[in-house]
Amino acid sequence: MSKRNLARAILLALSLAVPAAAQPAGDVATINTHTPKSGSTEKYEAARKKHMAWHTAQKDPWTWHTWEVVSGEASGTYYTASFGHAWKDFDAQEKLEKADLADFAKGIGPTLARSSTGYYVRRADLSLSPPSATPPSAYSLLTFYTLKPEGTNDFLDTVKKVNEGIKKTNYRQAGPSSWYQLVNGGEGPLFVFAAGRENWAAFAPNDKNLDQMMEEAFGKDGAAILAKGRNAIRSIRTETIKYRPELSYVPPKETSSR
Repeated sequence: MSKRNLARAILLALSLAVPAAAQPAGDVATINTHTPKSGSTEKYEAARKKHMAWHTAQKDPWTWHTWEVVSGEASGTYYTASFGHAWKDFDAQEKLEKADLADFAKGIGPTLARSSTGYYVRRADLSLSPPSATPPSAYSLLTFYTLKPEGTNDFLDTVKKVNEGIKKTNYRQAGPSSWYQLVNGGEGPLFVFAAGRENWAAFAPNDKNLDQMMEEAFGKDGAAILAKGRNAIRSIRTETIKYRPELSYVPPKETSSR
């Protein structure tokens, strides 16, 4: 499928999966997930560095950040992602992408056990922080929420009320955060909460937990609000990712699409 047709398919999926949320241009992310073969981590990283040098030589206008998963069931996997795009950007990138895939297949491909690509939309209506900075935080805590399809609206309403409670109570946040929704490339409905952390000390829990914060913000209604959202969740998993700047590519500011 061409990028143009893929974009159309994703837009259709998005129109069905996102309840009445207008998505501003520039909020699309493509995330590539790569798991090296057993014993091939060093070979993968060497190939990744060489491939990023290829991006430099091509003067690629897109930024590509790489993270290593350091906790959770996906430990040892790597994410390489580009953020902040409009759908039309994928059409403009199609020629370079063909050459990119060829170089990737030659260098990185032989080191991999598994590889996949997903497309996500950053949910500005759910996020309290602006889009991710360059460079990103040293670490990020990811929480993956797989929902019951019939509960999506309840979950989104709860997230918005939690955000309202955070503002009301000045609830301490350890770093920048954003919500993302998978629109193509995996099981869903799936929402991902990404929370940046500058060091391991920043992982220490808040003095108040979420239930206590919501009670402070909304009184007895706080528990009912959270129960409504929690009932919409089919499964939750978490992982920590470490930013790997030496495996990333950031173009000169004047050519960056971000």
